[in-house]
Amino acid sequence: MNDPNLQDFIDLSAELTGLSAKLLAPAVDPINLPPVFFDTAQQGMGTEAFSKLLNLYVPIKGQPHEQIASAILGSSDPQIAKGARSIMKLWLLGSWYQPYDQGTAKEHDIRVVSDQAYKESWAWKIAQSHPMGYSEYHFGYWAEQPPTLKQFTGVDAKEGQQP
Repeated sequence: MNDPNLQDFIDLSAELTGLSAKLLAPAVDPINLPPVFFDTAQQGMGTEAFSKLLNLYVPIKGQPHEQIASAILGSSDPQIAKGARSIMKLWLLGSWYQPYDQGTAKEHDIRVVSDQAYKESWAWKIAQSHPMGYSEYHFGYWAEQPPTLKQFTGVDAKEGQQP
């Protein structure tokens, strides 16, 4: 991964989703969704707004998660805040939720990025499930205790819970 903008996008996505950048963009990745998601977000937000989002993120990279979330999701620029929310949905659901009118795309348009994006979306992993009609599990797996959430996401389920 030679493009620093792509790495910044992955790091920002990790902040927005709460998932590790290493999980979003593993070293060995035959599916290679990060560049697809990068292009999708850039096209969906527009080059100028997408650049503003990354330019807002880069100087605060490494700050506490709460500060990054506040700066990005609470931005006074609605394109940045709405675009960041669409990026979260992109990783979690494998679909682009158009945050505002951009080119021929209208606000609230939804499009599945690809069958691989849908199949590999994080919502399935977080729910410890799989999309209808597709599973890498063996027949009868549903009768067994599922793997822990930490095995799927790297995050202990109790870490993210409020007291």
